[in-house]
Amino acid sequence: MKSIRIITLLAVALFCQISLAQETEVPVTPTENSAQMEQQRILREAKEAQEAQKKVEKAIEKAEREAKKLEKAQKRAEKAQKNAENELKKREKLSSDIDSKRRSIAKDQRKIEKLQKKMIKDEKKGKLSPLAIEKLNKKIDKLEKGIENDREKLEKLERKQ
Repeated sequence: MKSIRIITLLAVALFCQISLAQETEVPVTPTENSAQMEQQRILREAKEAQEAQKKVEKAIEKAEREAKKLEKAQKRAEKAQKNAENELKKREKLSSDIDSKRRSIAKDQRKIEKLQKKMIKDEKKGKLSPLAIEKLNKKIDKLEKGIENDREKLEKLERKQ
């Protein structure tokens, strides 16, 4: 879009310069002063051509400045969009991590409940030896420590949210 504007502006300027250079006036004055008038006419046309060229150059510079401004604005917009996308991804990941920790805590709690039920059931039947009871208690303690760690991590994640 920007380059099309610049090219169009350049084409219009070139066309104006060519059309100005091709125009010739018919002298109405007597032929005695024709050499002097020819010089004046040539000087006037040269000045007009220079003025037209200056106008074209100014227009081109203005178009280039405007194109640079548009490019900067576009870059800022793209950067803002990327930042928004990154922020969204961070929030989604944080939410996913929180859900994962909650599921992990619930899973460990279910394991503890199963182990306790099994221990009570086997204890009533008399199937458990003191070593087996100690082993099950160690498993339960380990799971409880894991739950505590997960809860701390969950609290940290929820504070970030």
